[in-house]
Amino acid sequence: MISVEEALKLILNELKELKEGQQEIKKEVTSIKDNLINGLGPYFESVEKHIDVKTDELKDTLDEQQRVIDTLAARSVKHESEIKDFKRILKNQ
Repeated sequence: MISVEEALKLILNELKELKEGQQEIKKEVTSIKDNLINGLGPYFESVEKHIDVKTDELKDTLDEQQRVIDTLAARSVKHESEIKDFKRILKNQ
């Protein structure tokens, strides 16, 4: 039969091993976290730059389209005015 003192020593040894295992797991988790942060950081920066480039391209395209729309609107008003002038001339003949 095992004495209380021996049982306590066994329990303390098991607790010590458990604590050491927890510390090792903590180190591994910290290492994994650091690797993820360091690995994903540049990836996200690359994605951010790509989005910025695409956003700038879209803005340029929209600006060009707005200029075309403005030009067409001005021409439309001019043509409408000319048509009214022609109608008035034809009425007066």
